[in-house]
Amino acid sequence: MRLYPELGYHRLSVRALAAEAGLSSGMFHHLFDSKDAFVATLLQHKYELAFQALTAQVQEGVSVLERLRGALFFMACYAREHQDWIMRLLADGASGVAVVEHFLQNQSGSYRDVVLTLLDEGERAGLWRPAEPLQRFCYLMSSVVVPILIDARMRAGGLMPAALQAEIPRQVLSDRAIRERLDWSLAVLQRAPVDEALGGSASVAGMSPLGDSGRA
Repeated sequence: MRLYPELGYHRLSVRALAAEAGLSSGMFHHLFDSKDAFVATLLQHKYELAFQALTAQVQEGVSVLERLRGALFFMACYAREHQDWIMRLLADGASGVAVVEHFLQNQSGSYRDVVLTLLDEGERAGLWRPAEPLQRFCYLMSSVVVPILIDARMRAGGLMPAALQAEIPRQVLSDRAIRERLDWSLAVLQRAPVDEALGGSASVAGMSPLGDSGRA
């Protein structure tokens, strides 16, 4: 499975795939009708393994908060360990590769739905501050997972400053860093709105947001 993230759809040939598998081109075509059929099977297999592991994180028996934490931690760690796959999928999808577009449109939503279902359960339990479901989802993903993808994109493009390269693994990609971002994000998600926390007033200790006099 290493050839796809390494070469991408356009540079991936049947000859290379057959050689990697120790097959003749004729035998490869006997097993798969086309390169598209192979790529579709490969992506589906990769997806099923990952989704099975994700759903194991959200089994009943612990609180919805801990299940959400487990799901997001898994997704962040998976993104870290499979940066090459994710960036290749996004690049091929953006370039109009039909088999990849179809996969992304039909399967990637399953991960989103797991998180949205947990967020909905938490809302019904009264855990979250008021917000639209997709706003909560985007906030969590951008806080916890997206920094890992930004790292992958910047490194792939040679854009990562040398001064940051040595620190990114510890400060952004490590388990500790991911858990820290998770803690921050979930704490904010649960926080009461400012007006409720301050008894309906935008002031603190009798002071206007603009100062003692209320003037800029």
